[in-house]
Amino acid sequence: MSRQYSKILEDIQEPYKNSDKKLITEAFKFAQNAHKNQKRESGEKYIIHPLDTALTLSEMQVDAKTVAAGLLHDVLDDTPVTEKEISEKFGEEILFLVNGVSKLGKIKYRGVARHAENLRKMLLAIAQDFRVVLIKLADRYHNLETLESLPPSKQKRIALESLEIYAPLAFRFGVSELSKKIEDLAFKYCYPQEYNLILKNVQERYPKREKHLEIIKPYIKTQLAKENIRPLEIQTRAKHYWSLYKKLKKYDMNWERIYDLVAMRIIVKNIEDCYATLGVIHKLWKPLPGRIKDYIALPKPNGYQSLHTTVFSRGGQITEFQIRTKDMHEVAEYGIAAHLLYKGHQFDWIKQLQQWQKEMKESTDFVENLKIDIFSDRIFVFTPAGDVIDLPEGSTPVDFAYMIHSSLGNTCSQAKVNSEIVSLDKELKNGDMVEIIKDAKKHPSRDWLMFVKTNTAKSRIRAYLKQIRKEEKMQEGEALLNKELDKLNQKPWRIIGQKQKNKAFQNLPYENEQLLLAAVGEGDISPYRVIKYVVNEKQIIAQRAVPLLNTDSKRDKEYSGVNIADIQGITTRISLCCSPIPPEKISGYITKNAYAAIHKSRCPNLARLSTKYPDRAISASWKNQEGKHFVKIKITAFDRLGLLQEVSSVISNMGINIISVLAGGENGTDSAKFQVMLEVFDMDQLHMIMKALEKIKGVREVKRV
Repeated sequence: MSRQYSKILEDIQEPYKNSDKKLITEAFKFAQNAHKNQKRESGEKYIIHPLDTALTLSEMQVDAKTVAAGLLHDVLDDTPVTEKEISEKFGEEILFLVNGVSKLGKIKYRGVARHAENLRKMLLAIAQDFRVVLIKLADRYHNLETLESLPPSKQKRIALESLEIYAPLAFRFGVSELSKKIEDLAFKYCYPQEYNLILKNVQERYPKREKHLEIIKPYIKTQLAKENIRPLEIQTRAKHYWSLYKKLKKYDMNWERIYDLVAMRIIVKNIEDCYATLGVIHKLWKPLPGRIKDYIALPKPNGYQSLHTTVFSRGGQITEFQIRTKDMHEVAEYGIAAHLLYKGHQFDWIKQLQQWQKEMKESTDFVENLKIDIFSDRIFVFTPAGDVIDLPEGSTPVDFAYMIHSSLGNTCSQAKVNSEIVSLDKELKNGDMVEIIKDAKKHPSRDWLMFVKTNTAKSRIRAYLKQIRKEEKMQEGEALLNKELDKLNQKPWRIIGQKQKNKAFQNLPYENEQLLLAAVGEGDISPYRVIKYVVNEKQIIAQRAVPLLNTDSKRDKEYSGVNIADIQGITTRISLCCSPIPPEKISGYITKNAYAAIHKSRCPNLARLSTKYPDRAISASWKNQEGKHFVKIKITAFDRLGLLQEVSSVISNMGINIISVLAGGENGTDSAKFQVMLEVFDMDQLHMIMKALEKIKGVREVKRV
């Protein structure tokens, strides 16, 4: 073993007992042998990468098996080693961890839709075992350190993925320091111009700020000693570049508003000393209003605890202080995931995430909501009873209401924030006390979706609106069925017996009455197609098959569908040039063959003939709206295999007779055109079939000729 490897291995093993050191050594030797002939893009031996990954894990204070898995994390993907070999040598638990990292390694951030399913798998891995992601975070950190050896396009993709997915995830795990390092490394490749600008300004401003802190450091130590407070350590902390850039964007890139370019961190023995130290600092210097933050009483969701204050220190220099205990500091540096893992604890946001998995069907929705709820800054607000509610920054009273309970959100009428009535879209702030005023008559509005932030609120509002829409469509569907039944002199749908309705359920793809009525209301199925199963089809034909016969017989007069003004005993025919349908306005024209051709009143052919022979034009009207009528429609679509068959199937499934079809297209294009002659009962049925045809894939236009 080379001296270089020995030193890194010693650093990795330092926190562990002898039995754990033995496991780590065996894992190293196994990985070294597996990767012996491999090199990274940078030219260095491959084993350096697993070693650095394991070192980062060791610094996080994870268990020895996680460190061993870190050493082995690439052997399944990059070497001939099999799962069986790992299982036999190190056991099922380490194999599980290595397999988990291998699966996460297949994630490639190439756009939201493509990334969504892999991201879902990644989050499921979190819910199963935190350690899988801790290893992946350590792996990603070292990959970013050697990113310069990759092609620019690959650098950008990996950096963007790190910035948008892995850094926020590290933060939520409480591994704040690693999160910041990942952000800074990725920042350089994602936004190089902005990075260089920040770097240049920091290099100019940092020495002056640091010098100021070094001057006041002994003075603070002396003042604390007077109060019997002996800090374990006083550090100066430079703000990370990406955090600095985000803050500058908030302040329109005004550097004068950045007070924590370099901050002073004071680490003390216990919580009592934390608050006592805060008191000493405020006794020495005046604090800036609104800049005192107590993350000890109200920890961040990732477990971070500390006191923050910003004061006008010596010479009027604005300075930020962070005060915490040693335990708090370790949690901030290394995260609480590893500490909680073996105590049976689980973060609330992980539990919430698992619940979303059950609710979310669209992968893109899942990612978008994840970005808002899990990866954003948080605020803490209070209920009237004093309970603390954790919400994403920018949340509103509606988000608050749904976080308490769905019923409270669904009946949310007004909100009080700090005892004052506010609008429901008001953004809440840290420390607000929120009270929701309920009204059973009030219900969610679609407009709420424009301002709510949390996935919980969005999913509950959508569920409610979907239910309301379903009920409305059921009512519309029943009305359409009743209209058709009335034309056939049948009793309304609700009075029809269950036995007759069951025939429809058996022959149509709808399991119950609610689904069937909603489908009719949506236009997915025609009323006629339902009715033919609950009413004898012979009755339908007998009622609707009303021919336009010669009106000089009693039978013709009784069944003629058209009234001709002041003329008796004349044959009427529907003109095929415009094919009028009730209730369209109609007029007649006496042809040379002595029958009345019935046109639409606005038909161009009628206008031309009436101008030429005005004495032949006659007025006409529909006597009743029953009977069958011919109509032509034109369908324009992208040509594809099976298109005509699908058009024919949609028409016949709605119980409509096709008289003729004329198919054509344009040479050299992918366009197909059909002219279809149909036999319909009325305008309602025509509109329904046109709507159904428009839904066919590739159809661009359906219009009446």
